[in-house]
Amino acid sequence: MIYFYPHRYLRDRQLDTIRQWPQRDVLNPIITNRMGGQVDAESAGGVKKIRSWKKLLPLLNVKLRPKGLPAGAVVYVWGGLVSTGKFIVDLDTPWAMVGYNLRAMPLYRRVIRYLLLSERCLGIRCMSMSCRESLGQLFGEKVYRKAELHYPKIPQFVTKNVNNTLKLCRFLFVGTQFEIKGGISLLKAFQRVYARRKGECQLDVVTHLPAKLEPAVKKCNGINLYAAEFTRGEIYSRFMKKADVLILPTFVESFGMVALEALAHGLAIIATDVYALGEMVENGKNGCLLKPPISIWDGVMPSKTYYNLSSIKNELSRTDARYFESELEVEIERFIDEPEWRNRAKQASVDLMRQRFSC
Repeated sequence: MIYFYPHRYLRDRQLDTIRQWPQRDVLNPIITNRMGGQVDAESAGGVKKIRSWKKLLPLLNVKLRPKGLPAGAVVYVWGGLVSTGKFIVDLDTPWAMVGYNLRAMPLYRRVIRYLLLSERCLGIRCMSMSCRESLGQLFGEKVYRKAELHYPKIPQFVTKNVNNTLKLCRFLFVGTQFEIKGGISLLKAFQRVYARRKGECQLDVVTHLPAKLEPAVKKCNGINLYAAEFTRGEIYSRFMKKADVLILPTFVESFGMVALEALAHGLAIIATDVYALGEMVENGKNGCLLKPPISIWDGVMPSKTYYNLSSIKNELSRTDARYFESELEVEIERFIDEPEWRNRAKQASVDLMRQRFSC
């Protein structure tokens, strides 16, 4: 029997795991109507400063086994380890096991490896191949072999041909943390394209936009701005259903659920080659991958930027992103210029979703 650890904060993908598990095997069928957690506007803007000792001290993310569970019950936990008894751990990256405090990993690496290889650990579920490869580099071949790939499972909403015969190409950006998801570079690139191609493109932006950027957005009639206050279902019905191309020029990503959701809706994708995004965007097939000017990842291992994540906005302000923005501009205009490429890429997303990800 499975007991899902009742984390206070669960994302939609984690709730999906609970709902999709055979309910006859679940001891605590949490929340059929619970909404997935999202980054709020204050946190997205970097205004809220939480000085928690859990963040400041290098700690191992260990959960106490809940009292009263049957002796044979298996605790399913996201990003952590369980103090006693059998458990399954679900990971987006291995650094979840130290609360994403990268400097704590060297302190606890041997302990984590021992626990992952113990008989108490019944499963290591990685939500991407990038996560599994990170585990292998950190903890060795035995942990890599024990770990299993379990992509998030969502329905495939579009299964037929996805041809857009309209002259208008519809782009979409969805992300609460606008600046670190590459939003400023996207604005600059799209504004230049729109100045040349009025009437041929539009960009819907769903985000918590920093106030300092509002004038730049208002100057461009091709950009429609929406506050990030929608449910997942509303994002699907109001935006993805009518879009052609998702743009995700992010510098900070471990998986990128919005890219998977774009596949499910038959969208082509322009994204940065960051951690697991290359598993959802096959360059030249269902979209294009661009090298970001900075990234928190160096392949599947943390970069220097990740070690100084709290200062990433300052680093961004000092980074020359002109070449990246020029490449982004070229790819946006290509989707406008070449409807056949656009429709071919959209169909490739439908095919990739069916082959690799659909539940």
